[in-house]
Amino acid sequence: MASGAFENLPGAGRPLNFGQGDALAGDNWIGFRVLQNGGMLPEWLELAREIERDLTRLEQIDAEHAALCAAASVPGEAAAYAGLIARARASYEDLARSLRKRQERFNHEAPGIRSERPAIWIEYHLGRLDGRLKDATARQPTDSGST
Repeated sequence: MASGAFENLPGAGRPLNFGQGDALAGDNWIGFRVLQNGGMLPEWLELAREIERDLTRLEQIDAEHAALCAAASVPGEAAAYAGLIARARASYEDLARSLRKRQERFNHEAPGIRSERPAIWIEYHLGRLDGRLKDATARQPTDSGST
């Protein structure tokens, strides 16, 4: 300090900003903060970021799927949207399975049970997407074959 090495540091004189990662790190928060300020994070905190990005992307795919199903519910449009809906469902399933693996790895590597995250229930969400499609196509008029 006498040589002035601690003068004009970024954030000098301001209170520390505690983020979610700091709370999850428990007693090790200062060490993780130093790593973070240096552009490095423990692997489990980087996994947490990836999980959040995946959850956001799943919400986007879910919204796209809902919009496609709504468009397919218009009489005569179901066939036109079938491929797009199938691709959206497949994208959702692929990302959800990848997310589940990340969540399990995060829960294994996180420093304590308070840090763990609930894993996504893939089958429930796929069933929800399938139900949405079923509801949309149920509104389609049936061709009775009469003329």
